[in-house]
Amino acid sequence: MISRTLKRAAAAVGTSVLVVMAGGGATAVAQTTVQPQAVQGSVIRGGADGTPRTLMCPPEENVLSGGFAISAPQGGVLGHGAADLLESRPTPDATGWVVTVRKNLAPAERGRPGAHVAPADLTLFVVCTQGENTPGG
Repeated sequence: MISRTLKRAAAAVGTSVLVVMAGGGATAVAQTTVQPQAVQGSVIRGGADGTPRTLMCPPEENVLSGGFAISAPQGGVLGHGAADLLESRPTPDATGWVVTVRKNLAPAERGRPGAHVAPADLTLFVVCTQGENTPGG
Protein backbone atom coordinates (compact mmCIF):
# COMPACT_ATOMS: atom_id res chain seq x y z
CA MET A 1 0.00 0.00 0.00
CA ILE A 2 1.11 3.48 -0.75
CA SER A 3 0.94 5.90 2.15
CA ARG A 4 -0.96 9.19 1.96
CA THR A 5 2.28 11.16 2.36
CA LEU A 6 3.83 9.44 -0.64
CA LYS A 7 0.68 10.10 -2.72
CA ARG A 8 0.73 13.78 -1.77
CA ALA A 9 4.44 14.08 -2.61
CA ALA A 10 3.87 12.43 -5.99
CA ALA A 11 0.95 14.77 -6.69
CA ALA A 12 3.06 17.81 -5.77
CA VAL A 13 5.88 16.69 -8.09
CA GLY A 14 3.41 16.08 -10.92
CA THR A 15 1.88 19.52 -10.47
CA SER A 16 5.33 21.14 -10.46
CA VAL A 17 6.27 19.36 -13.68
CA LEU A 18 3.05 20.56 -15.35
CA VAL A 19 3.65 24.15 -14.24
CA VAL A 20 7.23 24.11 -15.52
CA MET A 21 6.19 22.59 -18.85
CA ALA A 22 3.33 25.04 -19.27
CA GLY A 23 5.62 27.97 -18.44
CA GLY A 24 8.15 26.82 -21.03
CA GLY A 25 5.42 26.60 -23.67
CA ALA A 26 4.22 30.12 -22.89
CA THR A 27 7.74 31.44 -23.25
CA ALA A 28 8.15 29.79 -26.65
CA VAL A 29 4.91 31.33 -27.91
CA ALA A 30 5.92 34.79 -26.72
CA GLN A 31 9.23 34.60 -28.59
CA THR A 32 7.63 33.73 -31.92
CA THR A 33 5.58 36.94 -32.09
CA VAL A 34 8.50 38.86 -33.62
CA GLN A 35 8.98 37.72 -37.19
CA PRO A 36 12.30 38.97 -38.53
CA GLN A 37 12.34 40.18 -42.10
CA ALA A 38 15.32 40.35 -44.41
CA VAL A 39 15.73 43.56 -46.40
CA GLN A 40 18.07 43.69 -49.40
CA GLY A 41 19.41 47.00 -50.60
CA SER A 42 20.06 47.81 -54.23
CA VAL A 43 23.46 47.22 -55.81
CA ILE A 44 25.78 50.17 -55.19
CA ARG A 45 28.01 50.42 -58.28
CA GLY A 46 31.60 50.87 -57.09
CA GLY A 47 30.35 50.80 -53.49
CA ALA A 48 33.25 48.76 -52.08
CA ASP A 49 35.46 51.86 -52.08
CA GLY A 50 36.00 52.25 -48.32
CA THR A 51 33.13 54.72 -47.85
CA PRO A 52 30.61 53.97 -45.07
CA ARG A 53 27.31 52.76 -46.55
CA THR A 54 24.06 52.45 -44.56
CA LEU A 55 20.90 50.44 -45.15
CA MET A 56 17.95 51.36 -42.94
CA CYS A 57 15.11 49.18 -41.68
CA PRO A 58 11.51 50.09 -42.52
CA PRO A 59 9.99 52.75 -40.23
CA GLU A 60 9.24 51.70 -36.65
CA GLU A 61 11.53 48.66 -36.88
CA ASN A 62 14.95 47.92 -35.43
CA VAL A 63 17.88 46.03 -36.88
CA LEU A 64 18.79 42.55 -35.63
CA SER A 65 21.83 42.02 -37.87
CA GLY A 66 23.32 43.00 -41.19
CA GLY A 67 25.76 41.98 -43.85
CA PHE A 68 26.94 42.58 -47.39
CA ALA A 69 27.84 40.96 -50.69
CA ILE A 70 30.57 42.03 -53.08
CA SER A 71 30.23 41.47 -56.81
CA ALA A 72 31.77 42.45 -60.12
CA PRO A 73 29.74 44.16 -62.82
CA GLN A 74 28.94 42.20 -65.96
CA GLY A 75 32.18 41.50 -67.80
CA GLY A 76 34.31 42.40 -64.76
CA VAL A 77 36.32 40.18 -62.44
CA LEU A 78 37.00 40.62 -58.73
CA GLY A 79 40.62 41.24 -57.78
CA HIS A 80 42.60 38.43 -56.19
CA GLY A 81 43.27 40.18 -52.87
CA ALA A 82 40.98 39.78 -49.88
CA ALA A 83 38.36 42.40 -49.09
CA ASP A 84 39.13 44.84 -46.26
CA LEU A 85 36.14 45.01 -43.91
CA LEU A 86 36.59 48.25 -42.00
CA GLU A 87 33.26 48.21 -40.14
CA SER A 88 30.03 46.23 -39.98
CA ARG A 89 27.78 47.45 -37.17
CA PRO A 90 24.32 48.73 -36.31
CA THR A 91 23.60 52.45 -36.47
CA PRO A 92 23.69 54.20 -33.07
CA ASP A 93 19.89 54.09 -32.81
CA ALA A 94 19.72 50.45 -34.07
CA THR A 95 17.47 51.27 -37.02
CA GLY A 96 19.95 50.32 -39.74
CA TRP A 97 23.31 48.71 -40.51
CA VAL A 98 26.57 50.41 -41.52
CA VAL A 99 29.18 48.64 -43.66
CA THR A 100 32.52 49.99 -44.80
CA VAL A 101 34.42 47.61 -47.06
CA ARG A 102 37.20 47.95 -49.61
CA LYS A 103 37.56 45.52 -52.54
CA ASN A 104 38.86 46.18 -56.03
CA LEU A 105 38.14 44.67 -59.38
CA ALA A 106 40.93 43.03 -61.35
CA PRO A 107 42.59 45.47 -63.79
CA ALA A 108 40.85 45.45 -67.17
CA GLU A 109 44.14 45.52 -69.05
CA ARG A 110 46.57 43.03 -67.60
CA GLY A 111 50.26 43.78 -67.82
CA ARG A 112 49.80 47.49 -68.42
CA PRO A 113 51.52 49.46 -65.65
CA GLY A 114 49.36 52.07 -63.97
CA ALA A 115 46.09 50.51 -65.16
CA HIS A 116 43.13 51.99 -63.31
CA VAL A 117 41.61 49.66 -60.72
CA ALA A 118 37.96 50.31 -59.88
CA PRO A 119 36.14 49.31 -56.67
CA ALA A 120 33.76 46.35 -56.72
CA ASP A 121 29.99 46.63 -56.44
CA LEU A 122 28.38 46.32 -53.01
CA THR A 123 24.98 45.09 -51.86
CA LEU A 124 23.86 45.57 -48.25
CA PHE A 125 21.45 43.35 -46.31
CA VAL A 126 19.72 43.84 -42.96
CA VAL A 127 17.47 41.67 -40.83
CA CYS A 128 14.89 43.80 -39.04
CA THR A 129 12.19 43.23 -36.47
CA GLN A 130 8.77 43.03 -38.06
CA GLY A 131 5.83 44.38 -36.11
CA GLU A 132 7.92 45.36 -33.09
CA ASN A 133 10.18 48.36 -32.73
CA THR A 134 12.60 46.87 -30.20
CA PRO A 135 13.70 43.24 -29.92
CA GLY A 136 12.12 41.68 -26.84
CA GLY A 137 10.25 44.89 -25.97
